[in-house]
Amino acid sequence: MSETLTGIDLKEKLLADYSLQKSALLLDNPMIAGFRENAANAFRKQGFPSKKHEEYRYIATEKFLRKDFNHPLSPPAHSIVQIPASNLIDQDAYSLVLVNGYFDSELSNLPSNIKGFTACSLADAIRNKNVTALTHIGTISNSENDPFLALNSAMFADGIFIHLEKNVHLDKAIQIIQLTAADEPIFVLPRVLIVAEDGANVTLIGITPESPEKFDVFVNTVTEVHCGKNAFVRLAQIYDNTQLSAVHHTEAHVHTHGNFSHYAMHLNGKLIRNNLIIALADAHCEAHLYGYYHPTNDQVFDSHTLVDHRMPNCESNEMYKGVVDGNGTAIFNGKVFVRQDAQKTNAYQSNKNILLSEDATVNTKPQLEIYADDVKCSHGSSTGVLDSEQMFYLRSRGISTPKARALLLNAYAGEILEKLPSEKLRNALAELLQERYSA
Repeated sequence: MSETLTGIDLKEKLLADYSLQKSALLLDNPMIAGFRENAANAFRKQGFPSKKHEEYRYIATEKFLRKDFNHPLSPPAHSIVQIPASNLIDQDAYSLVLVNGYFDSELSNLPSNIKGFTACSLADAIRNKNVTALTHIGTISNSENDPFLALNSAMFADGIFIHLEKNVHLDKAIQIIQLTAADEPIFVLPRVLIVAEDGANVTLIGITPESPEKFDVFVNTVTEVHCGKNAFVRLAQIYDNTQLSAVHHTEAHVHTHGNFSHYAMHLNGKLIRNNLIIALADAHCEAHLYGYYHPTNDQVFDSHTLVDHRMPNCESNEMYKGVVDGNGTAIFNGKVFVRQDAQKTNAYQSNKNILLSEDATVNTKPQLEIYADDVKCSHGSSTGVLDSEQMFYLRSRGISTPKARALLLNAYAGEILEKLPSEKLRNALAELLQERYSA
């Protein structure tokens, strides 16, 4: 635990932690040491973003960055941690568990007999000089692009490393379960590195379930993904924790005939910020992005996406839908960037929102930036209320107003749920949303 330093803000406290602890932050490797120091300097220069920062203009980040957050410097005692009961967690799937940002091997459930598959502590992989981990860490994302990314790069102490060698196919999904255990507000910085080599095939489901403790938690996560030639990577990220504020930066590089799909489900949390950057780095590859969010009661859910078409004959599809209730706030900022060499690009982007109250707020900004001349690209956005004619039709058939409302909202969410890569996850989320919409 960090000593509580009074009279200074969270930025200064975290930088003080970095200066005091950097000798213990995996710095035995010169490359990692330089990577850390460059990131720390970037965060020192930028600080936490305010509304003056264009990419964070709709979020009052200072509201969520409390001075009394402490940064755990070691994992909690294993005996005090347990995986909470949650329908979102599949007991039959493989699981990797993070507690306060540290990998917990005892709570994790992994296959032991799959040749060419590695899943372990990221810190251990770096200490053991794993060549694949050292080759990819910090090379997919650029720490200078975002202050939260820079902070994580400077200060992460652990996380998860997943490596699938050529043509390795897992028979089950891998769940990455993020837990917190603390008797005070904490700020944690886990990092996930996923390397799927040529021909590999994997489904990963990140879950942040409700915590038994009622202390505020800020989770600043970075996930880097290498999707090799002819590889299929499906990555879902699900947030359902009322005490949580989270910034999750995910960046993926997709190579020839690779297929990367991402699913963002923002169900509960004080602040959920999803930064998603997909680089279609070679010709003939695909990216599919799906998102669903439902903020209410002062919750702020912010989705920022960028699909970077770098080479020709690539395809991207993006569909984000939201329901905003109470005085919740939803933000969508999605950009499709088509470079000059990316001829024959096919890109589609859609954002739709339903407002359930007069106090609900949506800020939506779909964007296309195109420098090639032989492309098919489209984008669109809509914001409205539940269809009164559909409500009238259901009411005229004897269905009560609450049930009619729930039917329409479930049908609306179903378009995203049906895209999810796991039937058990689809059913669990459908049940959860049914309960919420029927309340």
